[in-house]
Amino acid sequence: MTDDIGELMSVVAHTMGDVLLRAPLAPTENFFDCGGDSMRAVEVLSRLIERYEPVGEEAVERLRSELLTVIFDDASPAALASVIVDHSGIEVET
Repeated sequence: MTDDIGELMSVVAHTMGDVLLRAPLAPTENFFDCGGDSMRAVEVLSRLIERYEPVGEEAVERLRSELLTVIFDDASPAALASVIVDHSGIEVET
């Protein structure tokens, strides 16, 4: 799958915004600063994993684990998009 990094980040930002019932987040905007909580964070991660699910159970668990760590460390669309690129096999055109 080939994707533009801007498009991927846009999907993440829209997903976060949808869960928060607001406009998409800016690339560096913090999900929790915008009203997110741990329950909504789990919803964001579930939606992203469903959309960008890598092949294989171990790969899915690695992606889930990394996203979970990152969302509590840097809850921005840019950070989550970076994890998805690293763990899902998406080829990014820059």
